[in-house]
Amino acid sequence: MTKNKKMRRDIGLFLKEARIAQSLTGYQFGRLIKISQQQISRYERGETGINIETLDMMLGVLGKNWSDFFFSVMANYSEDIAEMNETKNNRFLS
Repeated sequence: MTKNKKMRRDIGLFLKEARIAQSLTGYQFGRLIKISQQQISRYERGETGINIETLDMMLGVLGKNWSDFFFSVMANYSEDIAEMNETKNNRFLS
């Protein structure tokens, strides 16, 4: 998995967990931010990148702030990248 895919996956996971914590379905969340349920699903699965304006709107509706977002997503992303690098180094040394 590429770094970009991992980042999109981690962002999507954060959004999905926050949406579920607010007891919102994908359809309800989409209606609140004027995005289709299908697009919400693509964001949550990490299939599609999200622009800053859309992400900001999503965070507001979900009651999250940028600090919550960066702490959660970047912590997961950093762990994933460290694991990728370790795997790559182990293959190189073998």
